[in-house]
Amino acid sequence: MVYAVLTARLVLMGVFLVSALTKLRTRQAFGEFTMAVRRLGGLPAPLGVPAAVVVVTAEAGTVVMLAAPGLDGDGRAGLLLAAGLLLGFAVVLFAALRRGTAEPCRCFGGSDEPISRRHVARNAVLAAGAVAGAAMTSAAGDTPVALPVAALCLVGASVAVGAVVLLDDLLHLLR
Repeated sequence: MVYAVLTARLVLMGVFLVSALTKLRTRQAFGEFTMAVRRLGGLPAPLGVPAAVVVVTAEAGTVVMLAAPGLDGDGRAGLLLAAGLLLGFAVVLFAALRRGTAEPCRCFGGSDEPISRRHVARNAVLAAGAVAGAAMTSAAGDTPVALPVAALCLVGASVAVGAVVLLDDLLHLLR
């Protein structure tokens, strides 16, 4: 169980880290994300920047909580925070789809792909992984982690993060 929890934490850390950094890499990237937040959330213009700042701050905070599980004893808080954020993102995207919004979400920076059900599903699957990781933390307990196996978890998590981050591009190639 300890390796399943470790892998879940690594995948979520990678996804949230890439998400936050791609939004902050340039002023233009943050401006495009701010516009996407405003349009997808149906927010008035003055609330776009504060909402975007809250999202990026929450993503960065989630990375810290996942990277430092000792803050709450067993790492469950970071996994539950990740699950809550991902479910919130899924709800916002679902609501935007119901309103007929065809904006790119800028979840990972510069993608011009309009939101679709797959983006909602991606967030729901990641949230389910976070909840599963949180549920397994008790069973994992204080089991020591073997470095070679942890390295394999990191490699597997890196592949999963790449697939999540590049989902739109991968699907575009397969079409």
